[in-house]
Amino acid sequence: MFTALNRKTALRLAEVRGVVLLAAAQKGVPVRSYSPREIKAHVSGYGNAGKEQMQQMVRALLGLAETPEPADAADALAVALCHIQAAQAEMRLAAGFARGGKLVARHAAQAAGAASRARAARASAASRRTSQATPQPQPAIPVSR
Repeated sequence: MFTALNRKTALRLAEVRGVVLLAAAQKGVPVRSYSPREIKAHVSGYGNAGKEQMQQMVRALLGLAETPEPADAADALAVALCHIQAAQAEMRLAAGFARGGKLVARHAAQAAGAASRARAARASAASRRTSQATPQPQPAIPVSR
């Protein structure tokens, strides 16, 4: 949620971000990054929400009596709310894939069984056709001379 008004500020923010990312990587701490639009969409439902709207949503979602001040505090809370919602969505998605994987495995087993039965039925039918098409030896009829 940082916006740089000048190059010097942007450069300092980038340096700090780099140090934080390096420290997290060295300690094995997972890091997630969200764009301002993602945060706004998760918290307010609208990716182009204004600062005041975001502050009001943070206050409402957290059940606070007053709007968080300064604005940076509301921004930090918005990032936390965004992360919670994103993590919950990932967990629901993973659970859905797990259920889907079990469902796929069950259907695959059923399909394999059906395919096996179909092969057996075709083989049996082919065997019957072959036995019907093969001429059976006829008993010799004595020829009178």
